[in-house]
Amino acid sequence: MVKKPDSLQQNFIDSIKHSLSANLSLVDELAELLGLSTDSVYRRIRGETTFTFDEIIKICNAYHISFDSFCKQENDIVSFTYSHLTNDVSFIIEYLQRILNDMKIIDNAKEKEIIYTAEDIPLFHLFKFPELASFKIFYWMKSVMNVPSFEGKKYDPLLLPKEVSEIGKKIIEIYKRNPSTEIWNDRTISSIIKQIDFYYEAGIFHENEMAVHLCDVLSAALNDIQQQAEKATKADVAGFEGNFALYNSDIELGNNYILVNIPTFRRVYIRYHTFNNMISINNSFCNETELWLKGIMKKSTLISGVSEKQRNLYFMKAQEQVAQLKNKIK
Repeated sequence: MVKKPDSLQQNFIDSIKHSLSANLSLVDELAELLGLSTDSVYRRIRGETTFTFDEIIKICNAYHISFDSFCKQENDIVSFTYSHLTNDVSFIIEYLQRILNDMKIIDNAKEKEIIYTAEDIPLFHLFKFPELASFKIFYWMKSVMNVPSFEGKKYDPLLLPKEVSEIGKKIIEIYKRNPSTEIWNDRTISSIIKQIDFYYEAGIFHENEMAVHLCDVLSAALNDIQQQAEKATKADVAGFEGNFALYNSDIELGNNYILVNIPTFRRVYIRYHTFNNMISINNSFCNETELWLKGIMKKSTLISGVSEKQRNLYFMKAQEQVAQLKNKIK
């Protein structure tokens, strides 16, 4: 590795920092992991000493870093990291905690950009309405992950760990104050509507009134998002004006993609297995994803801050879908 501040070693160290919780010391963590003195770790951080191959392997394994993403790629291979799915309740806590950790990194950055293509309503928004977030996560755990303790059980938010709500509150508070661009289409709202409808028809609600109540909460959530779009801000307080851009796309989005643009934390999240994420920090892949996303934006209608008619029509159509399901249940 070249010993200079902008070298691969420095980029590697930056990635380690971003993988650590804010309350942990980089020097202490590396010293313990590698069995080195703090002086030895400081020399590596300053670029005076290079990491050995064995040290790199230990760090990559410990912090889930893909080192080949730092290497020049002469072919079409792109590396991704992901978390193994398990059918254990604890997995969803780990999943949400990873989201929270990444959101903290974004929150601490001075320059940042989030672009999100939403095939369904982003979970961030649902955390503002705990009943919707609980339903969505219950659905994932019972109907996607097949968690054994949920087998044969009807919908009951009390079956979820209490940490779900606690972490969710922290995530939405950070998301509200950070700038983001979301690209929705006519199908964005349909995912959760179909899930409520499926549980109603399959008799997984204890009583139909619960399904009706979820429709009411979903309607309130859509009203809230519409107001955010009108004001072009997600925050409830002053000082964050213009931190929310919402686009309506007529183009099929295909999947949920999230591009995070931070000078030292640039990455793409791609959803797979219904809700899990694959993550790449490959710069070429990030560049191509950004070009694709901004191409979609150019062909979409900005409905936040401007285009009042188009915004009202979009949310009116979404509310009609909710009302149709509610009438069906009644």
